[in-house]
Amino acid sequence: MRDLDGHALALYQALQAEGRGDAPEVARAAGLDGDQAERGWRRLDELGLIERRDGRLEPVEPDVALMRTMDAYHAHVSEQAATATSLRLAAQSLVTVFRPAVTGESARVELEYLRDRRSKDRAMAALDATAQESVESLHPGPMPPMHVLNESLELDAAMVARGIRVRALYPQSVLQTPRYGRYMGDLTERGVEVRIIDHAPFDLLLQDRRTAFLPGSPEEGVNAPIVVVHNASLVRLIAAVYDDYWLRARPFEAASSGAADGENELTPQERVVIRLMAGGLSDEQIARRMGVHRRTVQRAVAKLMRRLQAGSRFEAGLKLAQDAEFVRALRRPGAGAGPPGSPAPPGMSGPAASSGPSASSASSAPAP
Repeated sequence: MRDLDGHALALYQALQAEGRGDAPEVARAAGLDGDQAERGWRRLDELGLIERRDGRLEPVEPDVALMRTMDAYHAHVSEQAATATSLRLAAQSLVTVFRPAVTGESARVELEYLRDRRSKDRAMAALDATAQESVESLHPGPMPPMHVLNESLELDAAMVARGIRVRALYPQSVLQTPRYGRYMGDLTERGVEVRIIDHAPFDLLLQDRRTAFLPGSPEEGVNAPIVVVHNASLVRLIAAVYDDYWLRARPFEAASSGAADGENELTPQERVVIRLMAGGLSDEQIARRMGVHRRTVQRAVAKLMRRLQAGSRFEAGLKLAQDAEFVRALRRPGAGAGPPGSPAPPGMSGPAASSGPSASSASSAPAP
């Protein structure tokens, strides 16, 4: 670079002495050969120290050359800024206007429907891997096979080890099957917070209180599509519902260690059965809603009839409406009963002891 600037300086000084001239003449005056002169002229041109007029070269004052260089730089920067702005606007239009028009997507995806098994599995795997703060679940039953539960147990334990808060709500019916009770105990030992609730209406998963996973059609069971909710307002609403269930549930230890209810005292599960029957649901509908077998529903009805010494459901309904103590038992705190004074059993209908389990899916839990 020093030799290059030296050749350029020799040419510049010779050109200043001449005022203007042809390149070969100035090069001879500067004492440079052809190769040295060519590189020197190129350097002077880069620095803006020469200009051509009428085919002859003239020198440019260094201050003028500097100002021209700065003006050119600022123009280049302004052009780049304008290009960047244009590119940003073009990208915004492509992403928010034209791509959704072609693909049918909305500019901001707030709900996703996962219909095939592969998409569901990917979503669940992503939930386990990307959770940062909490994973909360609500399970209505029936319970999946034990090998699925064991795999889930290890995933939950891994999340707890990463510092993730894991909470799970299960229905009272799971405690009536020993292997599911042991599974709840294993979850608790691994740091999962487990609570037991009378009745869980549908499956629910919450990730970090920012994403919710719900069944698109609960009556379809495992074949139902999964709805993934991203909308912040909807997720907050769903989380509030979960918190309400959580506060009304009992810790697993308390639920599993309690003494068995007496013949004349209704269990939380039996209270739910009776309240649903008061709403006019059949045995099969109640069994599906609670995730239990029809025999469980039938036993609750039979227990009610023995308690009231009734020979039919209709008679049980009449007596129950007149039994204030029994109604208070149904409505005790945490039972989720309706408002005082609402007539309960007259809506009951159907045979008192229909036989056989409900027609449930192959993954249904064994009858309690």
